[in-house]
Amino acid sequence: MDSDHRFSSSAIHPLAGLAVAALVAFAVAALASCRGAKQAVKSAPTPEETAYIQNIKLTPGRAEAAQNFLQHTVTTVYGTVTNKGNKTVLYLEISLTFSDIEGKPIEERKAYPISGTTLPLKPGETSEFRVSFDQVPVMWNQAVPRMAPVRVILAGE
Repeated sequence: MDSDHRFSSSAIHPLAGLAVAALVAFAVAALASCRGAKQAVKSAPTPEETAYIQNIKLTPGRAEAAQNFLQHTVTTVYGTVTNKGNKTVLYLEISLTFSDIEGKPIEERKAYPISGTTLPLKPGETSEFRVSFDQVPVMWNQAVPRMAPVRVILAGE
């Protein structure tokens, strides 16, 4: 029984090379996509993007606190965003304003419910989002923070 049933190295190498090439191509495309979004965010919004903010509807959901594995309190805010316009939104920055027990604003935070790590928001679509914070203001009234759209980047359709 001298027959050797191992795979030949010449049969494995083309497949491995193809898999590695596909993985590298995917990584390069993902990196280019992220860099493109970052570059777009650094540029000033266009007049069209500034006007488009009125087409973004934010609906607050709930806020809840939970302990993480390090026994630190993490506060998560839930909501939905609806694109009421006719353009696809690639990026959305929102502000969340925390208030005290008298309803006075005490801190503003930024969040990005639509970004390079999420699917774009097409016209008429609604998407749920959640934003987590490790620390929130001590005087926070525990109500869902006020939400407002700050910036959009639109697809070049």
